[in-house]
Parts: sequence; structure tokens; C-alpha cells
Amino acid sequence: MKTTFTWIGGAFVVFVLFGVGWYYYNFTQYAPTTYVTDTPTGSTTTDTKTGTTSTTTPTYTMADVSTHNSISSCYSVVSGSVYDLTMWINLHPGGKGAILSMCGTDGTSAFMNQHRGKSKFMTILARYKIGTLIQ
Repeated sequence: MKTTFTWIGGAFVVFVLFGVGWYYYNFTQYAPTTYVTDTPTGSTTTDTKTGTTSTTTPTYTMADVSTHNSISSCYSVVSGSVYDLTMWINLHPGGKGAILSMCGTDGTSAFMNQHRGKSKFMTILARYKIGTLIQ
């Protein structure tokens, strides 16, 4: 009887370790380090005298963001920045619902209430930044 519990406990530990390893492997494989979709008002300019190139950050209005409110295209605003969370929906450890509720909206309060602005979560979110919100 004791041997059976030992085997069950060992199998459980292996199962948990495998699951955690699988999650982190897939997260690092599929979470982008940079992810930019479209740039509606961002632009690149070159100074003809100096040859210097500068890029402006794409800007979005809340009307732009609100059109991306589905599982196939999910934009959200957090603290004045616009994020394309479409790829993150299926990867989010808290489930799809948490991200889907933010699609097309200003998700600042939901994000901050859940994650308290901790650097770990801010780093993950930063991977999905596509621009800034304009009024």
C-alpha cells in the first residue's frame, strides 16, 4: 500500500514538472520579443542634410483601439500605451477571458488591479506594445 502511494506521488511530481516545463518552453517560443502590426500614423523621416533617420512612434485613438475587440484582433490600452494582445490571448496563464475582457478597451485598471505594476508583468506586456494613445 505504501509503495502504491509512493508511485502515485512520484508520478504526480513528474506530471507537474513536465507541465511547468512545457508551459515555459512554449511561452518563450511563442511570446514575441517585439511585436508590431500596423503603423497607422507612425512614420520614418530622413534629414537630407545629415542623412539621419528618425522614427516616430505609431499613435492610435481610442476609436482605433475599439475596433480591435475580438479574439482575432485584440488591442488594449494600458497606461497610455496601445498593445496588440491577439497572440497573448491563448498564452495568458490566467485564461483567455482575462485578456478578452480588455479587447478594444482601456484595460489599465484591470491590468493594474491584477498585476500591481510588477516588473515581471510589465516586461511581458511591453513585448506587445504597438504605439501610444492620443486623445
